[in-house]
Order: sequence, then structure tokens, then C-alpha cells
Amino acid sequence: MMKDEFKDGVVNGKLLVRGTTNLRVCDASIFPIIPRGNILSTVYAVAEKTSDLLLETYDYT
Repeated sequence: MMKDEFKDGVVNGKLLVRGTTNLRVCDASIFPIIPRGNILSTVYAVAEKTSDLLLETYDYT
């Protein structure tokens, strides 16, 4: 997952794919560097962030 000021990443800080509309990616392919060991907990953290972003974007409460 890339910060918004880094333009080399495929996704921005809100997990939106650059150059598309309303397309998000929520899996290990967004990691700039694969962490050592089991990545399952890191993928879970990305999924939690994605759920928060979706709730915020579509104003679910």
C-alpha cells in the first residue's frame, strides 16, 4: 500500500487502483515488500483497513 505522495505504486493510500474508478485491491499483492514469516496477520490488517475505508466511503454506520 503506497502513500498518496508516492506515484510509483499501483494503489493509493485508500487502496484504489490508480487510473481506474472505484476499483480497490485488498490482498497481499499491494505490499511493497513481503514481510518475513507468515503474512496472514498482515493480510488481515489490510482487510480491516479496507472495511474501514468502505464504511467511510459509503457512509455506513
